[in-house]
Amino acid sequence: MSLAALFPAAVLETILLRLAPLFLAGAGDDLTAARHAAAQTLGSYRPETEDELRLAVNIIAFGLHALEALGQAAAPDLPVTRVLRLRGNAVSLSRESAKAQRSLDQLQKARRQNRPAEPVEPRPAPADQKVAIIPGPIRHTDGIAAVTAIRPARTETEEDRQRDIRIAGYMQRPVFQAAAQAKAALQGAFPA
Repeated sequence: MSLAALFPAAVLETILLRLAPLFLAGAGDDLTAARHAAAQTLGSYRPETEDELRLAVNIIAFGLHALEALGQAAAPDLPVTRVLRLRGNAVSLSRESAKAQRSLDQLQKARRQNRPAEPVEPRPAPADQKVAIIPGPIRHTDGIAAVTAIRPARTETEEDRQRDIRIAGYMQRPVFQAAAQAKAALQGAFPA
């Protein structure tokens, strides 16, 4: 069964518009061919529910972004720190892709066996516990893929205390003290 028969046109168009740019280089900058490649790739996962569709999109996007990061890491003129960061990003993206693949496999297996599937989304936090989504180490400028981590939110007072500790630590460094002395000397030499 085709994707168009299973999902609303607006949903499919939105997804294909987000996936097509990932296929542009291979399609020779032909947006129609890139969109077709994205649709074919998405269809190969045989999604039949919205959860399955979302997971298939995640698998494709994370996988292609992992390949992109590895390709960028192969540039000979990059500093070692940048190469390591790109490789780490690729590993994280590959891990997320594999996690989405496992979830998709579970959903499809449950659907084929006509039994309810395990929830794909993380369970919501209890009402008495605050949760904040903190950006993880991977951020893409195009905004398509981002890995996030969930941890309990800190209170504002705790945030202030942590910030004050970091600032005090920086102020104890000799480089900071030398810069502060140089700034004071310059201000003394050139009063405002």
